[in-house]
Amino acid sequence: MRSGLDVALNPKSIAVIGASENPNKIGGRPLLYLSRFGYRGKVYPINPNRTEVQGLAAAPSLLDLPEAPELAIIAVPGAAAVEALDACGETGVKLALMMSSGFGESEGGDGMAQQEAMVARARARGMRVVGPNSQGLANFGTGAIASFSTMFIEVEPKDGPVGIVSQSGAMSVVPYGLLRGRGIGVRHAHATGNDCDVTVCELAMAVADDPAVRLLLLYLESIPDPKHLAEAARIARRRGVPVIALKSGRSAAGQAAARSHTGALANEDAVVDAFLEQHGIWRARDTGDLVHAAELYLKGWKPEGRRLVAISNSGATCVLAADAASAQGLTLDALS
Repeated sequence: MRSGLDVALNPKSIAVIGASENPNKIGGRPLLYLSRFGYRGKVYPINPNRTEVQGLAAAPSLLDLPEAPELAIIAVPGAAAVEALDACGETGVKLALMMSSGFGESEGGDGMAQQEAMVARARARGMRVVGPNSQGLANFGTGAIASFSTMFIEVEPKDGPVGIVSQSGAMSVVPYGLLRGRGIGVRHAHATGNDCDVTVCELAMAVADDPAVRLLLLYLESIPDPKHLAEAARIARRRGVPVIALKSGRSAAGQAAARSHTGALANEDAVVDAFLEQHGIWRARDTGDLVHAAELYLKGWKPEGRRLVAISNSGATCVLAADAASAQGLTLDALS
């Protein structure tokens, strides 16, 4: 039996709840992408007010479909999203992708309690959930682009050796765009949003195990599930796949922003550094670091350790090099 993680990476059938004729709307863009980029599975638009959406026969509800879709995209707001998630569980959907926001990432109110309750109901029915507040999942090898990002209109997808898994929607596609600008193809670009059920760490495990992936890039605002991140790193090491993580929330201001963005509780920075180093995950300091390191790894360069030397005809540049190395946690070896 296929698991929710199998479905996240390669769904055999997809329903879009809140399907829109307008490809610029959240419920319309996934349909556009699935058609444009060659997805070969079954696509079911769900819209009670239309019989056809973007050239596809539409159904008023999941109950009116000939089968339970493996993946259901929930692109309706508020209370309608909660009702849609419950309907997914009742009809046998394996994985629900909630693009809807206003849950655990919202300050005040009962958003977190509502999020936890609806996930508990989903799990009781054997269904996994990505999101809420997720920009989407994208597999460019199969054309299963269940996302509302505009990036894939602006920058044409090309399959390649890189997998990107991010808690943030933007940071699932910004590295994608920068890599594509350098001629590098990307296999996966997934955003988990609030991590209410399927976490960024679990999805990293699945992507690390994809035979097409030779490099795994992560964007983390927290580490919600250290056990699964450690397992993702183990799988990657076994396959010889480098893992690079950009972990934000270094400062108090960054941690506060993370809480309002995805509802993440950022981890103590020194603890994060130690954890990533222990599991062989290289930590990038910014997006530029992430992309430059990706280029080096894809060219076959792998660091053998933290030791290096600085050689120059200028003492000043050696001093500056020593400062820069120290700031990055590297050690300059003495020459014998």
